[in-house]
Amino acid sequence: MLVAGLLFGLTATAHADCTAEVDQAFSKLRGGKGFRVETKIVHEKQGTLDMTVDYILPDRMHQRVRMGNSPALMETVAIGEKVWSNQGQGWTEVPQNFAEAIVGQLKEQVSPSTKNILKYECLGETEFEGKTYLAYKAALPVPVEERPKSAPEVPAQPDNVQTVYIDKETGLPLRNVVTKPDKPDERVFDSTFSTPANVVINEPG
Repeated sequence: MLVAGLLFGLTATAHADCTAEVDQAFSKLRGGKGFRVETKIVHEKQGTLDMTVDYILPDRMHQRVRMGNSPALMETVAIGEKVWSNQGQGWTEVPQNFAEAIVGQLKEQVSPSTKNILKYECLGETEFEGKTYLAYKAALPVPVEERPKSAPEVPAQPDNVQTVYIDKETGLPLRNVVTKPDKPDERVFDSTFSTPANVVINEPG
């Protein structure tokens, strides 16, 4: 729930026509009946995280997370103002204060009025993994990790590169890839967007 900006390619207000095109693609995705986001995150210290999130707007979400090679699956379901969690020992309803925080994050993620933070430049038609897409690139600041006040300052890291690939025919975003500026083949974040017809989110039980 904490990677909304990466999942949905949050953009800057109309500084360039390219940014508006990315905005339009994600707005179209949010306007459908339901969609799925499958994401792999690679962290140098914490290892890998695989996450699949189904959305049925305006207020339904089912998130599944696996850490590294662990077979354990952690799940979260949000419907309206209620949230349930399954950490491998069965479903339980999340206490109201935590549920409110999760629901608030969900609403912020999928809201058309979410604050914009990036500006995209056009790459034009670009081949990626054997297919041709409309591609857009943005500089993505590296998150600053919290450190003890006594810890020495760490030099600022160069921005990562975020590339959004949009289907030429449907106008929908299909991939969102983040790489290091000096290692373009090393992905630190890779999301695939799809709109399967069988997305269903019901109260667990």
